Amino acid sequence: MKDKKIENVPEVDTQMEKRALTKSAHGSRRGAYSAAVSALVIAIVIVLNLILGGLQPGTLEFDISGKKMYTISEQSVDFLKTLNKDISIVVLAQDDAIDERLLKLMNNYAKLSSHITLKIVDPVLDPTALTKYNARENNVIVSCPDTNKTKILNLAGMEGYQEGLILYDAMYYQYYNQLQAVYLDAEGLLTSAINNVISEAQNKIYLLNGHNEAEPGANASSYLSKANYETAGLNLLTDGSIPEDCRLILCNNPAADLADDEFDMLASYLRNGGKLMLFLDYPNLSNFNTLLEIYGLQMQNGYVGDNDRYYKAYAQDYGIFCIYPVLSAASDITSSVTTDAFLRGARGMLQVTPQRTGAVVTPFMTSSADAVLMVDENNVTEGQYILGAVATETYAGKADTETRLTVITAVDLLSDDISTRVNLSNMDIFINAVNRNFGDVESYVIPAKNLELTPTLISHPLIWSVVFIGVIPLGILAGGFVYWIRRRNR
Repeated sequence: MKDKKIENVPEVDTQMEKRALTKSAHGSRRGAYSAAVSALVIAIVIVLNLILGGLQPGTLEFDISGKKMYTISEQSVDFLKTLNKDISIVVLAQDDAIDERLLKLMNNYAKLSSHITLKIVDPVLDPTALTKYNARENNVIVSCPDTNKTKILNLAGMEGYQEGLILYDAMYYQYYNQLQAVYLDAEGLLTSAINNVISEAQNKIYLLNGHNEAEPGANASSYLSKANYETAGLNLLTDGSIPEDCRLILCNNPAADLADDEFDMLASYLRNGGKLMLFLDYPNLSNFNTLLEIYGLQMQNGYVGDNDRYYKAYAQDYGIFCIYPVLSAASDITSSVTTDAFLRGARGMLQVTPQRTGAVVTPFMTSSADAVLMVDENNVTEGQYILGAVATETYAGKADTETRLTVITAVDLLSDDISTRVNLSNMDIFINAVNRNFGDVESYVIPAKNLELTPTLISHPLIWSVVFIGVIPLGILAGGFVYWIRRRNR
């Protein structure tokens, strides 16, 4: 049987050869494309490496800490931009004694101003350093050669006992003999120290005593220190007169009245352009009350409650007597304040005709019109009451010399258990009221940052648990199963 002739074999071979050649060409093109892309990526990496390597250290560092520990506030940044005197910051400490957060923050100060230099000196390696700088180990020395002024800060301190750039919990250390950081106060102290050493001014506040006055709280004292005010005690009877360098007398919650001689000294001091700031709680101090009435204010007996402006969260303990007062937008003390104050057990004042014809009263803190003044359950008077006011008078026709009497009838404004709470304006009101007595003062008061962890509170946690643990995973599984079925049935 003869074999059948197979036709068109050469044509099949030709087609196969064409396909092979086409595949080879495609492969070559893909290889060339891959090589080109790889070369381009390598070139981009090299160029980026050269660019990034030339940047200043820290340029691409970002502060993602929840408390913004390394971020310097806008207030400090603006201040540092105006700095025109050289500042030296010297840290006398061993490397392992310097908290990394402090080091980063101090380096940021040096980056923000070319006038600031930062130097770390290890007193173990350089034993002469402590003598040279007249300081102790773990001190931070801020100095300005132009003014020849120096401010010494503590690298670390104990909350409530000693200031420091970083504050540790004293109670925790006492019980567990371990350090636990609770506050970062580096920015507040460094900005204050720089402002202090570049300034020529000496601003002294005398704290009146001899009448069982209360000491300002630790927080209020810290604010005064950061604002670069020097404080000293003043007893009018034992000292016999008001010192010439006194620019403000502060009297905090006296429990006893002024003696007649003391009254005469304070009245004369005010008549001659003096500045007096009173925090009053006791309503039956006749000489203090007379001093107020001379300048147009009258102390009232009783406590102020406010039906319209009380903290309902604290109503169980304080009723309507724990209030957030009305803050005047027209006052130079409260116009810049953006948060509420917290007043507990405030007294009230009314405005009366001043005995000093030139005196002008400007309330800056009041209750609402829906307030009450309660002496007891049977003695309640409705109305609006003054909680803070300033009485001013131009002395002898001189516009640059002004008498200023500031009166606040809520002594809890300075209480540490209130003033340390976040989002309250108590300390802002206090330091603003102090600053307004010093026309030439530029103060920078930056509060410490709380380092304690704040728990995240989630509303309706059960619902969110079901969503994230059940609904979302099941949705992903269902979507994957549907996609698999469709692919399988193609």
